[in-house]
Amino acid sequence: MKQGTVKAKNMDSYYEWLSELSFDDGKKVSSKMEEAIKAHHPEKLTSARHSMILAEKRASHLFDMEGGWASHPETETPGYKWPRHIAKRIEEFQQLFGFAQTFGQEVQAAEWQEEYAIIYIGNPQASLFVVDPGKYLEFLPARSYEDISPAELKAQLLPDAQANNPTAGIISVDGNMTTTAGQAKNQLTKTEKEMQALEHEMEDVRGAKSGELAAMRAEIEAMKSKMEARKEELMAILRQKMDEMEAQKEKLEDQIYLLDSQIFAIRCYAGETVNFATIRTGKPAPVSEPVVVHQKLRFLDEELGKLASLYTIQWEDLHLFEEFLKHSPIALDTFAPNQRCIVLVRLSRTGKELGRDNSENGTYQNLLKAYDYYHGRTIGILIRNGENLYLGWTDDNYVKIDDDFVNNVVDATTDVPSDREFVFESEKKRYKENQRAKKKKAMSDILSRLFVANILQGIVDHSDLMPLPEGTRFDQESPYIRYALADTWLDDGRFGNFTKIIERCNAFVTAGDMLLTVQKLVPEHDRGWGSNSWARADRPWENSRGRGEANRTHDCSVSDCTLYPVNLVEFDEPVEYAEFEQKHGTQGWVAMRDVRASFERRAARNPDYMSEVRNVEYHTEPGRRHVFVSVEKEENWRRNGVPYERQPRSNFELYEDEYINLTYMNSVWLSWVITQKKLGGWCIGGKEVDYAYAIKYLKTAMDFIRDREKGEKTLIDAVDPTVCRDPEWPLKLSEWKLEKGVRSVTPYQAKRFAKAYQNKVSE
Repeated sequence: MKQGTVKAKNMDSYYEWLSELSFDDGKKVSSKMEEAIKAHHPEKLTSARHSMILAEKRASHLFDMEGGWASHPETETPGYKWPRHIAKRIEEFQQLFGFAQTFGQEVQAAEWQEEYAIIYIGNPQASLFVVDPGKYLEFLPARSYEDISPAELKAQLLPDAQANNPTAGIISVDGNMTTTAGQAKNQLTKTEKEMQALEHEMEDVRGAKSGELAAMRAEIEAMKSKMEARKEELMAILRQKMDEMEAQKEKLEDQIYLLDSQIFAIRCYAGETVNFATIRTGKPAPVSEPVVVHQKLRFLDEELGKLASLYTIQWEDLHLFEEFLKHSPIALDTFAPNQRCIVLVRLSRTGKELGRDNSENGTYQNLLKAYDYYHGRTIGILIRNGENLYLGWTDDNYVKIDDDFVNNVVDATTDVPSDREFVFESEKKRYKENQRAKKKKAMSDILSRLFVANILQGIVDHSDLMPLPEGTRFDQESPYIRYALADTWLDDGRFGNFTKIIERCNAFVTAGDMLLTVQKLVPEHDRGWGSNSWARADRPWENSRGRGEANRTHDCSVSDCTLYPVNLVEFDEPVEYAEFEQKHGTQGWVAMRDVRASFERRAARNPDYMSEVRNVEYHTEPGRRHVFVSVEKEENWRRNGVPYERQPRSNFELYEDEYINLTYMNSVWLSWVITQKKLGGWCIGGKEVDYAYAIKYLKTAMDFIRDREKGEKTLIDAVDPTVCRDPEWPLKLSEWKLEKGVRSVTPYQAKRFAKAYQNKVSE
């Protein structure tokens, strides 16, 4: 399978061919491509291969219409859907080559065959499928480094990097390393064949099929014990040989990995692996200004969510992260906050999702989708020099940094404890495999940081993007290189975390309070079979979220991340408890707790019971709180589409972990949570959520709170304009509300707060 890069040669003709391709002809071409893919991927013919390979997925992307097709209605027919489908695919090709030209990026070929090619920029999973690529694209095969040693490549690409050069040491290459990756791979292949032959011999010994053992087996049964002893003796010898060969194989694999890494490190330093696009141009910063290397990665789904919550940005006018950096001063200060700095960015911390801000609230989702399409999970390197800003993307096959810290120290110790014993050989084998995987992961982490350091060092030594005095190294702090471990926001722990703030806000809930939901909710029902199935979910006695006996919530739901005013708050009857100590045999006196009525019944039935207890105390606990919001009932199909004169509604109960009471929330608390990212293990639906997931709720809450605080400020300014000059007046207002039990600010309450504020200041 050939790989490399491509250049557009005659793509307009390809677009024309696609636009003229009929639906029926498209099916024929798709079938031909399917046969070609099978021919080039014989592994697809084995029964063990069930999943679609990349070529199949991207061919399907080109030829298969989203949602399929039908003979009716008109909008579902091929005649309607196929031209629109093809037009959309042509637009994707145009965007891909347009992006490559605008930002100076190479278009990669994940696979190049005579019949088809798969092309992409940074994310192979979002690649595009080209039919008959030789007609429309120029293919440049990727250079093979298998037959060149690291020392030879270093001499070719970096003839001036002499040993006495203080920056040459950053390239981890032994000048005497003359072995090539091809030589090491040939030796590995030879070793693997020898191991296979040895494994066959071991199988013969296990089955007593070797020549020596077969002759012994033909002798009398009395010699069986001798044969078993000889069998075990031979197996011990063979196991020792296998261990030696496995050690040799591991050594060769490590050598190949090291050779490949050394070659890539040289290419990083020589500037072959990253093409930096110019995002901004202008006046450079003074050379005397130190370069700040930020140690924490910036994750786009988190940072964009933070900006969307704190600032008003016209997200609908932005389509690319690169455009955002180019046109927005806020973006520049967020992602490259120093006059001379280097910052690493990646799409997402977890990679599980692109955040929760989608659908009708999809403010910055278009930027995340575009970054994922063009770059996937590759790490971007931002370089700022005054008003100049550059952005390049690394190779995800080599640069893999999963944690926050760019220069984090990784533990690569994988030594086997000397006292470790194994019952079975298979257990020992699994242990070695796990240790090997850990070692490889640790080495990958270390090498990823080395590759980034080499890229940066090469920029300083071979370009004018970031001028520095000769001999300055990026892997060492100096007067010219400063490491920044902190985020752009100083660490501040004064409010604890978001979970504690929610607990304070939810402690008091009254009718009329505004709640923010954190889940989409429907009434819970039994999920069994027959009469307990979902088909019977509307039975009248199933009333888990409603009030009273009638089931009025079966056709109701509560939307996620939505504001609802509290309609009703009810409490169960208070419960009296008895706490006492009871004598339990050899355990002595044990602390006990029971409902008072139950305790008194037990004492009435058994006259001797009170002699077995002591230190009886009674106390009353308030009943459980029930919070209801009013929601509309769904349209009833039995009405045959006849609208209601008045939309029916029902009280729907929210449990305490399903909402945030915004009545006492303030913008100071929310800004602190957004900038500090301290969620405190906040859980939704019983599962802890990360910052990218939580940012949607923080933004919705912030939008509501800011609007409310505008009205509160107007009322307070009418009483005393000096109060709101304090930047933390919203925080002090919330504290006063909680202390006095005030839910909303009226002209009267504004006077009370202004007076309390001034009294506090004068103390």
